[in-house]
Amino acid sequence: MSPIRHIVYECLPGAYAGGVQKMVFELASAQRRTGADVEVWTVDASRAGKTEVHGGLPIRYFSPDYALGYVRSLALTDALAKLPKDVILHAHSTFHPLNHDVAVVARRQGLRHFFHPHGALDPVLFAGWSLKSLKKRLYHRFIGRPDLHAATGVFALTPLEAEQLAELGVSRHVHVIPNGIAPVAGASADAVRAFRAAHGIEPSARVLLFVGRIMPKKRLEDIIVAFAMLRVDFPDLVLAVAGNVAQDAAYHARLLALATDLRCGDGLRWLGFLDESAKPAAFATATAFVHASESEGMALALLEAMSAGLPSVATRGCYMRAAAEAGALIECEQGAAPVADALRPILEDAAMAARLRERARAYAASEHDWNQIAARMREAYALSVSR
Repeated sequence: MSPIRHIVYECLPGAYAGGVQKMVFELASAQRRTGADVEVWTVDASRAGKTEVHGGLPIRYFSPDYALGYVRSLALTDALAKLPKDVILHAHSTFHPLNHDVAVVARRQGLRHFFHPHGALDPVLFAGWSLKSLKKRLYHRFIGRPDLHAATGVFALTPLEAEQLAELGVSRHVHVIPNGIAPVAGASADAVRAFRAAHGIEPSARVLLFVGRIMPKKRLEDIIVAFAMLRVDFPDLVLAVAGNVAQDAAYHARLLALATDLRCGDGLRWLGFLDESAKPAAFATATAFVHASESEGMALALLEAMSAGLPSVATRGCYMRAAAEAGALIECEQGAAPVADALRPILEDAAMAARLRERARAYAASEHDWNQIAARMREAYALSVSR
């Protein structure tokens, strides 16, 4: 069994990780449970030189080096160059020199190496003529795409992401494997009552829940407008938004102003960041979960909501087509009106909502179990040996 080293830009212990970092932690932990020699290698100035073990998984920290606002790590690169030939490198995300360093060292040393973009190469993110999108196009054209072509393999979360990679000129050895999910624990009635009381939510109120980063691509304005539309017929409805509002203070201010203009601000509850211990009560409190992102690799919060048995609505930009086709959630077009139309039957039809809850929980358990995902990853690693 070949040793595996996951390389990721940043990674905190499992209880504090979010997004890609959480996915890396859970995947590596699942692989380690199979008996594989797995470590996560990352950069962190405050932990440089340390190796912390969390749940049996070693996370090794290297000192970062900064140049022109970008992060790489000469110490990490040196350590990669000393690895034996049988080690497999699995690098996550893109658009930073750390991944390019992995590619250069792996090619030089003859190491098998895989890249995992996590939806970061969605063509939507390349559109337009902003400086940010232009830099992404240039980076992909001259650095990212050549590295992906030379890699042993590339992981896509969905068939749609594989199609998008092909459109960008990346089609060599692409493996489609979704994100996994750790089953969400249930919450007691007392925990739910305490959660509602802490956030000023009446015991009988219906609750729409969003969990994620507070940033423009999440299209929270569409959710707020949809909420205002639904409140006409469901005056007890509450919209609970969980996430760090300080991440983009200007965007949060625009959302507050929008809610004021729509006269629905009294129904909004800003929950702040929810750690793993608080999420079960939030999911148990909610009537439905909603995600309206214009570009999303595969949101862990959405998978967690499904695992908790929440009827969920996701826009097509969330790339949950397979779950929608299985009847495990409702998928809709982008925009406030489609989101409101998709949520309405969940609020009106208790039997339909119950079916969605059952199918969501079953789908998350069957398609997004971390142990199964880890096994599929190892099959992809092993396949590369025969090539």
